[in-house]
Amino acid sequence: MTMHRSAKLTIAHINDTHSHFEPSSISLSLPEQVLDAETSVYASCGGFSRVSSAVKDVKMQAHLKGREFMFVHAGDCFQGTLFFSLYKGLANAKLLNAIGVEAMALGNHELDMGNGIVADFMDLANFPMLVANWDLADENQFKPNPLRSKNNVYAFDNTNDHGRYIVKDVEGEAVAIFGVAIENMAGIANPDPDTSFLNVVSVAEKTVAAIRQQGINKIVLLSHLGYDRDLELASQVGGIGAIIGGHTHTMQGDFSNIGYGVTDSYAKMVNGTCVVQAGCNALALGQLELDFNPDGTVASASGANQLLLGRQFTVDATRSEHLDESSHDAVKQYLKAQANVRFCAKDPFIENILNTDYRPDVRQLQTQHIAEAVEPLRHVRIPDHKGGSQIAPLVVDSFVWKGRQLGHDVDFAIHNAGGVRASLNPGPITSADIAGKLLPFAIELMVYQVKGKQIRAALEGAINNAIDNGVEGTGSGSFPYTSHLRFTYRCCSSPGLRIESLQTFKDGIWNDIDDETVYTSVSSGYTATGKEGYSALLDCVSEPVTLNVTMADAFSTYAKEMGALAAPTETLISYIPCECSQVVA
Repeated sequence: MTMHRSAKLTIAHINDTHSHFEPSSISLSLPEQVLDAETSVYASCGGFSRVSSAVKDVKMQAHLKGREFMFVHAGDCFQGTLFFSLYKGLANAKLLNAIGVEAMALGNHELDMGNGIVADFMDLANFPMLVANWDLADENQFKPNPLRSKNNVYAFDNTNDHGRYIVKDVEGEAVAIFGVAIENMAGIANPDPDTSFLNVVSVAEKTVAAIRQQGINKIVLLSHLGYDRDLELASQVGGIGAIIGGHTHTMQGDFSNIGYGVTDSYAKMVNGTCVVQAGCNALALGQLELDFNPDGTVASASGANQLLLGRQFTVDATRSEHLDESSHDAVKQYLKAQANVRFCAKDPFIENILNTDYRPDVRQLQTQHIAEAVEPLRHVRIPDHKGGSQIAPLVVDSFVWKGRQLGHDVDFAIHNAGGVRASLNPGPITSADIAGKLLPFAIELMVYQVKGKQIRAALEGAINNAIDNGVEGTGSGSFPYTSHLRFTYRCCSSPGLRIESLQTFKDGIWNDIDDETVYTSVSSGYTATGKEGYSALLDCVSEPVTLNVTMADAFSTYAKEMGALAAPTETLISYIPCECSQVVA
């Protein structure tokens, strides 16, 4: 019989960093007593250099207290900035190695471009990828870079019918760590079809049982399921001490002292399991103080998320207009007293990597002028009282333009609203604005042929998914925007009849879409492969053909050709919500 002891472990954690290696400018709303008036100031926050400094300090403090230490990432390091657009997973691997990540969960955005980019990433990573519910048993071993044989990919063990896990030695006491990813990965990302994702609850139960069978009773789970799913999993599967999560960008804690809201308490306890998550974009570091009893139950779970701030504060987001000295000192004094804020210098080692290997090319793109926005170009996902997105239709126009430029007889284009990530302000538009903010997902365009009835079904399916109309949707990002294609969506009509007046624009006139006629469309690879309500597009006449052009590349060349961008004068989508009392857009 194994004799167990208590174990004290400090776990630093980040998630959903999305290639935000550099700091972000954030607004802090301060109480009236700080500067004798309610005031907003701007601070430089986060970035990998500050994360690295904070991790080193937390690790030192843990060891001084006689605690073991571990640093983990709960998934979604890919996408998000020009660093990813230029370097894909290679920069992430080098920088995650450099800041000392010891284990990582698989996020959905890691698979936006298929398994190959993850495989290349893992060839460079010095840490394990924990994804116990990823079944690689049927993976094609003749593909350029298969995952199954990689010793740092801890996937499902088909031979023993449970997920693989790692073991952390905590002063002689073993703590097992495994990871899980979203089961519906094929619905929201682009994993290769020869690999699949198994039911999270079933795999978690089997893995916990297998770990316990090996005489280990202290277990930590890395999750990329989302905060609510983590809470649910904690209630469904016993024997897990902590779930360290990501995906929903949840910043646990009370941040009302600096003008943000309250999201539960840090280390939320459910059924004896503590659940934590640390926001997004490398703005904060989560620090979990996890103490196990000898029997594997949690004796205590505490800690905090801390925003990682620089020491200079300004009154504008560009950080060029400075506070006077006394005001600056008052702000700094107030923030130093806040437990959810950590002042930390940038780690020179990480800064050197960024300066030597990556920043020169990124800076060049940041100053490359593409076009002018002659007015504000607003982006919303679902049309509201002001109308729909003004920038998404221009993005979709660029898809048609690029497809035709490459010799395809494109009738129209469709794009999901979630693929567009920002509004544009009036003024110069740079490559950085496009590839780093507006269209940061490095996903290629695809041309495909499909009958009119499938287009009708896909549009309805996408909007049903976006507004949860008769289905349990995956989020508002699936709402479609179009080019050379117009329609009305009537929410309260019967399923299958919600798309009305569906027409395509060809040779200067609008023509009704015929259900049996074959049309040529262009979309991102995400939409073209049937994600998030667009499954009708999978019933295509010919398989999608990649254009070998990313969304950002298509829009950049289109915007450069146009020179100046203004809001569309014609609204192609008439969205009638379920009140059916008025047309919103």
